[in-house]
Amino acid sequence: MVKFKKIMNDIYRLETPVEGVWNGIIFIDGKEKILIDSGLDAKNIDECLVPALKQLGYQLSDMDWLLNTHCHGDHVGGHRRIVELGNVKVAVYRKSVDKLHNPLKYSKLIRATFPEHSPAAPAVLEGVKETSILEEGDIVAGRLQLIATPGHDDDCVCFYDLETKSLITGDSLQGNGTASQGTALYMSLTDYQESLSKLRTMDIQNIISGHPYLFSGDKAIGEEEAITYLKNCERIVEIYGKFIAERLDDGETEIAAIAEQLISHMNNIKPGYLFLPMYTVKTHIEEIKITRNRQKGR
Repeated sequence: MVKFKKIMNDIYRLETPVEGVWNGIIFIDGKEKILIDSGLDAKNIDECLVPALKQLGYQLSDMDWLLNTHCHGDHVGGHRRIVELGNVKVAVYRKSVDKLHNPLKYSKLIRATFPEHSPAAPAVLEGVKETSILEEGDIVAGRLQLIATPGHDDDCVCFYDLETKSLITGDSLQGNGTASQGTALYMSLTDYQESLSKLRTMDIQNIISGHPYLFSGDKAIGEEEAITYLKNCERIVEIYGKFIAERLDDGETEIAAIAEQLISHMNNIKPGYLFLPMYTVKTHIEEIKITRNRQKGR
């Protein structure tokens, strides 16, 4: 049975199974009890979250808030079950509202960009209605401040814990991706770079991520480690950009082919489906073309 791991102070992470790695459900055991993200599906709630909370002396009905870092299925798949079992308030970022209402529809939309390289959307995804809508800078339970960090997707956020100066990132910081992704996934290179720059200006003492990311890791404890974590994410973007530009200069134009070559270049494992690395390659190609056209005065 998986158990909550204490990361620091009253912040815990439950590492639930997903696609050969794990996905983190964050629990903050403060004056108000907060869950951030809900894993892949209802099964993870029943078999992982409920028993893990019980070991800490709680049940879902004790939870005050349910938040999410974005609306990909492995982060909101358990939302419906949590709401069914506990009288919890659901707070959601404005850009996630429609997606959270119907996460299956959004999961299918993501896959529609590269249908021949995508798996079927998980049919178990069910939506929930929000109790309150959050905006940039809003504070939940007197301690968690929402920081908009688009890039991985346009509704990605981090939650900054004002008490410990810890940043709970979900998938907002991608490192070199997870072992199951092939590469880091960001749908907008410009947004991702701007989010990284934004976070570099903050007083971040600790970083707690949603997956075990290659090159950067799953957490950073202490200011020095946090700075290194962010620099590592920036470094990966530079490496990807240089490699993809070189492939374009060599005459390669197929996104899938460049994605496969990038995975090999990074010594990563090729996933069963390429749609996630292809999003990253696609946004790099778009930005490279814009930059080169600008340089040519077009």
